[in-house]
Amino acid sequence: MLAVIAHYDQQTEDEAAAEIDQAPEAAGETWMSVPTELVGAVTRMIADHAQKPSPSQTRNHKKKTRTNKA
Repeated sequence: MLAVIAHYDQQTEDEAAAEIDQAPEAAGETWMSVPTELVGAVTRMIADHAQKPSPSQTRNHKKKTRTNKA
């Protein structure tokens, strides 16, 4: 996390503008403005989401559980 903060703190305005210009090319990502007071909450939500298994992992886990019980 600190590396990400350092990256953006050290970024020039031109580098930031270039990154924003390239954003539409980043498939599966959305850029948005977040009010400063919500950054902590959004960061926690992203971390929680990253720790949850994907639906396919959950489904596969359930199949294995049923198979083991049979």
